[in-house]
Amino acid sequence: MKISVIVPTYNTDPEALKRLIGSIDAQTMSKEEYELIFIDDGSTTNIFEELTNLANKRSNMIVKQIPNSGWGSRPRNIATKMANGHYVLYLDHDDYVYPEAFERVYNYGISHGADVVNAKEVRTNGWSWGWDQFKENNPAAEKLGIQSLLPMTPHKFYRREFLLENEIEFNEGARVLWEDVYFNTKVFTSGAKVAILADYPTYYWIATGANNSSSFGRDPHEKWAQIRKLIQFFVDTISNKEDLDFMLKHWYQSRVLGILGAWLLDKSEERIKIEFDYAKKVAENLIPAYIDENLTGINKVRSYLLRNGKINELKKLAKYDHNVTARSYATDIEWNDGKLKIAANAEMTFNEKSPYIMEERDSKIYRYIPEELKSIIPEQLLNLTEDMQNNRFEASIKGRNSRVTWETPADSSEIRIKTLDNYNITLEGNIEFLIDMENAAMGAPMNKQPWDIAARFSAVGLTFHRGIVGPEGYMQSALVEGKTAVVYRNKSALLSLDLGSKVHSVVSASKPKQSDLLITNENDKLKVVIKLPNTYVYGKTKIKGSIEFKPLDDMKVLNDNAEKQKAVNSDAYLIGDENGARVTTEVELPIGRYSISTKFEGRKAIPELYIIDRIPEVIEKKI
Repeated sequence: MKISVIVPTYNTDPEALKRLIGSIDAQTMSKEEYELIFIDDGSTTNIFEELTNLANKRSNMIVKQIPNSGWGSRPRNIATKMANGHYVLYLDHDDYVYPEAFERVYNYGISHGADVVNAKEVRTNGWSWGWDQFKENNPAAEKLGIQSLLPMTPHKFYRREFLLENEIEFNEGARVLWEDVYFNTKVFTSGAKVAILADYPTYYWIATGANNSSSFGRDPHEKWAQIRKLIQFFVDTISNKEDLDFMLKHWYQSRVLGILGAWLLDKSEERIKIEFDYAKKVAENLIPAYIDENLTGINKVRSYLLRNGKINELKKLAKYDHNVTARSYATDIEWNDGKLKIAANAEMTFNEKSPYIMEERDSKIYRYIPEELKSIIPEQLLNLTEDMQNNRFEASIKGRNSRVTWETPADSSEIRIKTLDNYNITLEGNIEFLIDMENAAMGAPMNKQPWDIAARFSAVGLTFHRGIVGPEGYMQSALVEGKTAVVYRNKSALLSLDLGSKVHSVVSASKPKQSDLLITNENDKLKVVIKLPNTYVYGKTKIKGSIEFKPLDDMKVLNDNAEKQKAVNSDAYLIGDENGARVTTEVELPIGRYSISTKFEGRKAIPELYIIDRIPEVIEKKI
């Protein structure tokens, strides 16, 4: 048995279960080579009966129900001991897997002797999930240290014997927050060989808000008790100093200092004091002062104020920093050698209304802060010169249906200083990149769906990953080596690329005029050609579709003795070659006047085009 899929269930939504099972059935791996193990955690609905009915129809599915444990940990542990697969995957009951996941992961893991395959994972929301971890395949990722297991979800493929030999289990209990982080830390500190598979998405983590962890944070006392417990676990478990420092820094920045920004602006004074006091104790008791040296510039200041009990100053700083952003705008869009070339720029601002100000003095870059804070925060903590070395301006595409994000390598990219006056500066950037439809998905072709295009502006410890704003009203169609493409500004004013006519028809996007309609008589048939202006052509394209000639409503008015005409349908071809882009058909068409619509790749287009065949002149003038 190659793969064991372990799914804890509790009052599972039947539609979510159907989606999950559908994704399993779509696997390219043979059903004889993997098994499904569902452990129901004492559901109060009929989901166990549904699972049992499914298992009765499947030879590779096992179902077991246990008394309610209150969390997914115990079901996972029980299933791991029941499993037979070389690798086990812990699949949440409302998520799903991509079609080639099992086959690709198994082959990759076996070929590299991996104890864990950390395969590309996708989330419903956001652009940057796993951005740094899934940049490239890495068969020996354990050399990176414990960060090789980020993001630390349990949705990886673990060698079952490795888990059993090292007695690695999920912490059990009714509420065990971050059980996946505990689990992955145990895995790494037991000497796991880790392989990162980045060139194919395997797991889709769907944000529903219905899981047990969704209530995290409502009770600050519970939250901070769990944070303290986890950080202490790191200290007690991770012997390698670099790995320990990484985890302390990562969690200090994300879970402790992370609340000392915009979060402070809309919470009650009572809640802020509770959280601040807990955060201060964590910093004092569990985070060594030397960790601050490697924090981002933004967080160095927050940590200093936290450690010194400056809650009011933190609020002032949070208010000043509120709404900092860097939004990218497309400045040039063109097709070149079958690839889409995009240029964009961005500038750091406060909500796109005023520049984000920094200061340049003596060849050093300093963070600007309100005047009343300058006497409180040491100047060396405001020095962002070293942070400037890590500035990055990157591009990405994201499938609107698949939700998969891929980095798009830049041809040129820079973030530079923009002088505002004598000392004040801000940061701006430019990027140029190509989207090659044949290999933009990390070497694989982009599939047919709308793709949203974004830029990731990272500077002085801040990151803004946002869709690129498209020019007002922009839309251009293309036919590239047998594929249809439409680049357009979407309803959110952002730039998108539609492949396969999923949103826009090439015919509609090209906006043909009456003068682009050519009609000739050939062999008792009308040869109809619709030239498609403003359509880029590369290589040869010939796509079969259909065209409909619909009689106009006043046809019968032309001849009181005529019967009402019916629409005439004909095969048609969407063609792109050295002669340009066009639609062609040959059709037997009765005398009359008709409107035209086309349909290619399932997408209908109704251009404002009419055929007038020997119609009285007075009627023609009505067109």
